[in-house]
Amino acid sequence: MRVHEFAVKEQLSREQLVHISTEASRFSSTITITYSIGESEHRIDVKSLLGMMLMIVVPGSTIRMTAAGEDDLEALEYLIPMLEGSGQYLTTD
Repeated sequence: MRVHEFAVKEQLSREQLVHISTEASRFSSTITITYSIGESEHRIDVKSLLGMMLMIVVPGSTIRMTAAGEDDLEALEYLIPMLEGSGQYLTTD
């Protein structure tokens, strides 16, 4: 399992989220995003177009992207740069 965590600098657009979801479907690994709004934690399957379209992340939020499976490293190496335009990379496990 691979985990990447980053802080969001600006609002992610619906188009960005849909594109990330579409690209995530290229991988066999399970890929999720976890983030908090207030005290409520939300977990979304990145391959779910509806889930990604409904995702609300405000600037300053921390997102954790997790991938588990045969191609988990490749998946995160491919997807993280798509989010780095809006977020600053913080850690890798």
